Amino acid sequence: MRSIVVGEVEVVALTDVEGPFFRLAQIFPGVRDEEWGPYFARYPWAFADERTIRGRIGAYLLKTPDRNILVDTGIGPMAFGMPGRLLGELENSGVQPEDVDVVFLTHLHGDHLGWSVTGEGEPTFPHARYVTQAIEWEESASHVGQALAPLERLGVVDLLYGEEPVSEEVIAIPTPGHSTGHASLLVSSGGEGAIVAGDVVVHPAQVAEPLWNIHFDEDKEQATFTREMLLDWIEADGIVIAAGHVPGTGFGRVVREGGRRYWQALGEGDAPASRTGEEETHGSRKE
Repeated sequence: MRSIVVGEVEVVALTDVEGPFFRLAQIFPGVRDEEWGPYFARYPWAFADERTIRGRIGAYLLKTPDRNILVDTGIGPMAFGMPGRLLGELENSGVQPEDVDVVFLTHLHGDHLGWSVTGEGEPTFPHARYVTQAIEWEESASHVGQALAPLERLGVVDLLYGEEPVSEEVIAIPTPGHSTGHASLLVSSGGEGAIVAGDVVVHPAQVAEPLWNIHFDEDKEQATFTREMLLDWIEADGIVIAAGHVPGTGFGRVVREGGRRYWQALGEGDAPASRTGEEETHGSRKE
């Protein structure tokens, strides 16, 4: 199983679908074709060809000492002509839907909430509380209607207001820009740390090119500010990043080469680095 251990927390990478989803010019409309050149060689696994990104719609399972936290629920039973496999991957990790205690939605775009509710309108994870930022719910829930209405009707939604704990080892950190109420998770245990980033970073090239926004970033200036802030933090503390749209596991580090920083995929057997400044509060809103 593809996972890392952060202190007492196991972080398991789950994939719903993976494949050649978008043309580069569609997903990164502000980036010229020739600017991609250095990244084809550095990250060949992140491209289907020189015009097409290879992407992943993934999720993460956080196995803490006292609860199972599912971060995002993929795109659902069928997308891009491929069947979603999130529930199968969850079960292969030793967790059934009824074993999930918390479903944390980084934001309310369709590729992050697809398995939240069954076709019969019941929660897919029947014993879970569904958690997201209040501002995200207020601004986005009406647009996704059927996908989330049963959760509100059944009273299983918990709304957060800024930086708040999800468990003893997991803290929600507002990371706006991709959407107004987008949030990431800091996993901190045993002096080690990892960031489950959501859509702050969707392609490894963005570590070297933080000004590259994707078409779906709702506030591109804020998204850039947030990305730079988060990458500064990850680099300074030497912690792991988990990015659900990066192919494979989406586990990586930020490394320096020739004065620039780059994504480095986390290799088998690597362990998260120790964190510093664990009590620090990290701002994310551009003023």
